[in-house]
Amino acid sequence: MSNRPNPRRRASGGERHLSTLRSTGFLRLWTGESVSMGGTQITLFAMPLIAVLALDADAWEMGVVKAAGATAPLLLALPAGAAADRYERLSVMHGANLGRLVVLVTIPLLFWGDLLTIWVLALAMLVIESLTLLFDSARSAYVPSLVPKRSLSHANSWIQGSVAVGDVAGPGAAGLLVQLLSAPVVLLIDAATYLFSSVMIRTLPRRRPDGENGHEPPLRAIRLGIALLRRDRVQFPLTLAAAHSNLFHAMFFTLFVLYAVRELEFSPTLLGATSVVSGATGLLAVATAPWLMERVGHGRTAILTFAVPGPVALLVPLAAGVQQWAAVGMVTVALGTWSYAVVVNLVVCETVKQALVPGEFLGRVTATIRLLSWGVEPVGALAGGAVAMTALGTGGTLVLACAGLTGSVLWALRREVRTLTDLGEPAQDGDRGADAAPAADPGT
Repeated sequence: MSNRPNPRRRASGGERHLSTLRSTGFLRLWTGESVSMGGTQITLFAMPLIAVLALDADAWEMGVVKAAGATAPLLLALPAGAAADRYERLSVMHGANLGRLVVLVTIPLLFWGDLLTIWVLALAMLVIESLTLLFDSARSAYVPSLVPKRSLSHANSWIQGSVAVGDVAGPGAAGLLVQLLSAPVVLLIDAATYLFSSVMIRTLPRRRPDGENGHEPPLRAIRLGIALLRRDRVQFPLTLAAAHSNLFHAMFFTLFVLYAVRELEFSPTLLGATSVVSGATGLLAVATAPWLMERVGHGRTAILTFAVPGPVALLVPLAAGVQQWAAVGMVTVALGTWSYAVVVNLVVCETVKQALVPGEFLGRVTATIRLLSWGVEPVGALAGGAVAMTALGTGGTLVLACAGLTGSVLWALRREVRTLTDLGEPAQDGDRGADAAPAADPGT
């Protein structure tokens, strides 16, 4: 009898997971997500360019626009999570897609009517980010009801793959399209991607949340989500690490486009091209994240993803004064490495959350994490704009943001995080919230 390995047997694990994802309809959700993520990247690229090139925004006004979008978790994270646990989740996703489509059609019309101002642009960012938060809360809670637990890590890799696809296709396409068509026009392309997303998910099975959440008072639902997180010895320090990181992340990226355009003299096309590599490394992260979780452990993998971005991001302010080809290389390495760390973090964190949190609590737990970890972003955005107006300048503020990013890993060094490896065992009662399973992780 031959002892030669059987290629079919060797590939059977991956084929089994792929077959599962296909049979459940998950791949339709992923396809719509991939296209809409590409459109979202176009918007995230085009909105700051509208502010800089069309409205002549200064550093403070850039901070206002960034802060407006980042305010969404503060205002709506907890209500969005409660809604995702209360209402049918596909309907919530469809509503969020429709709302974003309407806003993105409105902005170009206002621009062409000479009615667009920084404050209108900031309001649009707030509405778009709020609806995105609602969609993501519903989708995050919907996936575990669609995909078996054994395939969740693979499903989350595909979901984060859609983010990486958006990172690859969005900035490069946006830079070229802005150059050819203008930033307001490319927003209409993003609007079409949300329509496509709704078409793709229209035939998926509808899933009402389990339990009695439809009859639970909203305020009690919100309080329970907070209690779940606060008592978890693994997730709470990770949330603090995420909040710390996101504070300085917002400070950095509030100024990045301004710095790249005015100090490094990048054109929109060149700026988009450097961002494409970050999407490509995001795809690499999607492919390697399950391997890292298995070899390194979930907790230690999360720790590494907090430790890496700060040091490599220093390459951006250090790119000033060098030849442009060198500056492009430095910015590309910085964004690519940062993207890899972020995507791995998201895959790890989403898998941990979905594996440990009961389905009826997923929406509010996700929202609580986002409130705490994303709610600091307006502070970071406004601080970045304000500090850049001082003698420190834009470049000095970017260096400050890099130092702050590096410090975020300190929160995640607790023993409970370092030793987190097996998701099959539930947390001890002392580590849980009052009435449910452990809370989710901040990477969501």
